[in-house]
Amino acid sequence: MNINIEIEKARAFYYMFFSKLLTFTYDENRFSDVKEMAKLIYENPLDELSKNAAKNLTDNFDEEKLKTEYDDIFYDLTNDPVPTTASFYLEEMENGKMRVKMVDIVLSSKFRKRKDYKDLEDDIGFILPFMNHLILASLEGDKKSQYLQKKTYDVLNLFIDDFIENLYLHTASNLYKNVAVILKSFIETERIYFEKPKPKIEKIEKKECEICIADKEAAIRKANKKKKADKALVCNLEEGGDVEDEV
Repeated sequence: MNINIEIEKARAFYYMFFSKLLTFTYDENRFSDVKEMAKLIYENPLDELSKNAAKNLTDNFDEEKLKTEYDDIFYDLTNDPVPTTASFYLEEMENGKMRVKMVDIVLSSKFRKRKDYKDLEDDIGFILPFMNHLILASLEGDKKSQYLQKKTYDVLNLFIDDFIENLYLHTASNLYKNVAVILKSFIETERIYFEKPKPKIEKIEKKECEICIADKEAAIRKANKKKKADKALVCNLEEGGDVEDEV
């Protein structure tokens, strides 16, 4: 794949934008650049829908409301928190085959998950910054990172539509509805970039009671992971092929 530097920089920008909004961290300044980034998206939109969403996000931007929405959407056990891992969407369980696949991809790269980062490798909050790192490494001439982008995108492409739908429809989603719209537009451009359309996935059908139990267990695990985090998580990745991966 021939690299167009401007396109790659734009892709890296979008992945960083979504990382700031969808990766868990205790950093109080995590949303500090989001309004300015949303304004740039509005000024250089992918389509009319993302333009309108970026304008809404910019015009109504409020860091405290964004933080509250984030917690309500992803961690409020009383309000059906949105699942964030590929394994959950595809296998209705955590630590599934998709996590194994992402671990293999990460170990094939020059990056390693930071020891203080608690979420899994197939979590949306890990995949987004990981893609950003791979793109930036590709711009520096790392051909393997360019190849690993494709492998990572293959995982992301399998569950991102369901994630976006859940994010948009969640009862606590207000500002985050705009994030969902922008993310959907971006994913459509990524499908053109990688020449890989939206996949057709046959989901496993389960009895209603089994689904309720699985959802409840996943929500509890997600909340517990948040409580265990004891440091601010900024980029969540670090370079070094011999750094041991820890979960």
